[in-house]
Formats: sequence, structure tokens, C-alpha cells
Amino acid sequence: MVMDFEESSCSTQFELGELFSKRKNELRDYKQTFKWYKKAAINGSRKAQHRLGTMYARGQGVSQDYTQAYAWCKVAVFQNSKHAKRKLEVIEAKLSLEQLRRGRWLAQEYYDKFITHRHSPILKNQN
Repeated sequence: MVMDFEESSCSTQFELGELFSKRKNELRDYKQTFKWYKKAAINGSRKAQHRLGTMYARGQGVSQDYTQAYAWCKVAVFQNSKHAKRKLEVIEAKLSLEQLRRGRWLAQEYYDKFITHRHSPILKNQN
């Protein structure tokens, strides 16, 4: 059944991620949650981008990576996510200057690759 959703809309992919993340403790599947949030994030869901960043920050379903966490939350911020903006401030405090530069670069890359064709472009100098 889940395979039928591989090419579905980002909102359906996001809801699948929610389904796997909201299960009772013994049935929760962070790897599946991560998989579906990432698909939805790539397809433009700012909620999924925020949640993906949170999963990277917590190391849920993926190795902990604050640079990736920053990048995905920043993409959600580019799309006006207030929740991601608050998360971004917490993550930024954990990064070295080099990690912050890398996170900003990745965020711009992800935005250009996955979002620009869906929305108007952002300013390249935006931090």
C-alpha cells in the first residue's frame, strides 16, 4: 500500500510521515517518518522541511547533523515558516562558523533545486 504513495502529492507524503511519527512508542518508525518527510520536503512542503530539520537535529531516523538541520529549517524559513524560524535560532547556536556557512550554502542549494520552480526565487544574499 505504501508503495502507491511514492509519487503522490507532498501533502500525502507529509501525512504518511505524520502517521509513522505519531504511532505509539513501540510502533513508531523514525526511518519511515524521515523517508516520507524528506519526499514531502523535496516536493515543497514547508512543514515537512521543518520536521526534517528537527529530525536531523535530534538524530531521529538519521544520524544527528546540525548542518543539515539548519539547511532544511532555513528552506522552510524561506517559505515563511514561523515554527522553523524558532527552531533555526536554536540550531544556529550549536553551529561553528564553518558549519553555519555550509548550512546556508546547502539551504540555498536545496531551495534552488527543489523549490524555485514552484515559487518565486529568493534573494541570493538573504541570510
